[in-house]
Amino acid sequence: MMTGAEALVAPNRINPIYLEGKLLTFQASIAQELGLKDGQIVQALVRLHGDQPKLLLQGRLIDVPANSLAAPGESMWLRVQNKAQGAWAFQPVSPPAANSASLVSPSTSLPLSLATANLAPVVSRISNLLYRPTGAIELADLFKPGTLDAILQTVSRPDIQAQWRGLQLSMAQLSPATLKQAMMGAMGSEVWLSRGMPMSPQDPKQMLRRLIEAINQSNNAAIQGSDTDNPETSGVLMKLQRAVDDLEASQVQAVQAQVQKEVLFNMTLPFADANPVEITIKRGPKQEGGSPLLVINVHSKSEELGPVWLKTQLEKADQVDLTMWSEDPQVVAQARSQSGLLGAELSNSGLTMKSFKIIQGARPTEIAPWTPSGMGLVVDVSA
Repeated sequence: MMTGAEALVAPNRINPIYLEGKLLTFQASIAQELGLKDGQIVQALVRLHGDQPKLLLQGRLIDVPANSLAAPGESMWLRVQNKAQGAWAFQPVSPPAANSASLVSPSTSLPLSLATANLAPVVSRISNLLYRPTGAIELADLFKPGTLDAILQTVSRPDIQAQWRGLQLSMAQLSPATLKQAMMGAMGSEVWLSRGMPMSPQDPKQMLRRLIEAINQSNNAAIQGSDTDNPETSGVLMKLQRAVDDLEASQVQAVQAQVQKEVLFNMTLPFADANPVEITIKRGPKQEGGSPLLVINVHSKSEELGPVWLKTQLEKADQVDLTMWSEDPQVVAQARSQSGLLGAELSNSGLTMKSFKIIQGARPTEIAPWTPSGMGLVVDVSA
């Protein structure tokens, strides 16, 4: 999660997104429902709904021309315009200055002290992470065998290289103990520091930040006295920062789900001898008369097996329903032949396998992916 101190320095690394000039038309009924006024400046987020980008304002998704929007997960500042004949539109503008904070009506509820202190970029940073498209795409690409190793060869930092080797798991020697240790590291050092415990050496975000700092120092020394930056180094730094954004988005979304009395935890496991594996753990809010399902999704992709998705649903702490998808018919046949062995292994662990469905094909897209409710977005800066 992002700590208060980390949030306060976040504005220094935010690049505001705005597309000056183009008008984004929307229905007049929406303006009436949201209480929008002509000339008002609002802040909205761009998020994907299905595969289409839309504006999220005051919890309402608004259809506007997609080619005029910023990237999904970014925020936009918009001036409300009431055009002739009752037509309404948003005009993208640059972020308002501190002295115009009174004109700002963010899509989330902000305390007055936050607006007067001109700390709206803090909320923008957290909101961008919260509504970032799901899936650690940049992180998974960076964790492919050899990719990060090649970057580490460009800096003389044996300590970071050793930390990276400690983060990598071995598919041939995978065990519950190593998985637990990796999960503890993926939770973030902030969790352990808040509990009075030392930072985890297996925190991938801290490792990546140290690497970014090392590359920056090396790059600054190389270009001292020159006005030219190395475009290759800039590309590497951007890739590393996007991977950090993936990790922070997962942490912010986990905190937001906790506010909603749910569980949402995403992690990407790096392997020295295999492609990374993505794991998502979900649990809905507790319901009266029954316990919510704990759902664990695992996605892996290897040259031998291709993409494989495994969905595990745990009910009443010991009842397991499994569903597996694979595009390779040989993998499907092998899984079916070994299903009895899997059931026996689960039984030895005190679990009962109620069902095991094996489907040939790609896993279908989630009908209702997790979305934040908007609760918990108010930032308390008085502490």
